[in-house]
Amino acid sequence: MRNEFLSGMAFAGILLAPSSVLAATLSLVGTELSLKTEAQATPTSQLFVTSFPASVTVSETSVEFPDVASLFDPTVGVPPGFASSLVDVAIDVGADFLTIDFTNSAPFSLFATGFKNTYVFTFASSVALNITDAIIDTNVTTLGLTDGRVTFSGNELFVNVQSLPFDTSTFVRINLTSEEAVAAVPLPAGLPLLLSGLLGIGLQARRKKAA
Repeated sequence: MRNEFLSGMAFAGILLAPSSVLAATLSLVGTELSLKTEAQATPTSQLFVTSFPASVTVSETSVEFPDVASLFDPTVGVPPGFASSLVDVAIDVGADFLTIDFTNSAPFSLFATGFKNTYVFTFASSVALNITDAIIDTNVTTLGLTDGRVTFSGNELFVNVQSLPFDTSTFVRINLTSEEAVAAVPLPAGLPLLLSGLLGIGLQARRKKAA
């Protein structure tokens, strides 16, 4: 009889818990973001990290990296086949996306060929925890990126542009996804009465067995 009473209480307790999923809304604004580039001729050759890293605070009103070419340090070596310079793109970051604008990329028109010719974006650990994936926005992206060239791992986004052609009209947008927050679901108006009834059934059963 005690077991019947407790089972009624447990069932009521389960139903009383509101349905909710807690997840932070992704926003890079106000967080630190670092950029570097990686160049590697073959999978087994030396990896060169060129010129950077450079760090900025993500802003809603300014372009974080307006002149990537200016970040290059000519004293840093590069692998054979890679130019001692960088394509002059502008990289802008929003709350949950980043864009690469090639307006000022002339006279270049082709990224160097190699195993890696990669932009690497490093996010603050606190915000990186909310990022679940990076997706190419095919509605506006005109650079020949494929899914295998854009990967998110740990707190870093890798965009491998090796051997891709471009011109001054080329544009890239990569959207960052996160877990969606689900609002708490309120209990139906009549549910408290139902729970009272279930509890009453448990008490009644106990009294009958005791009689």
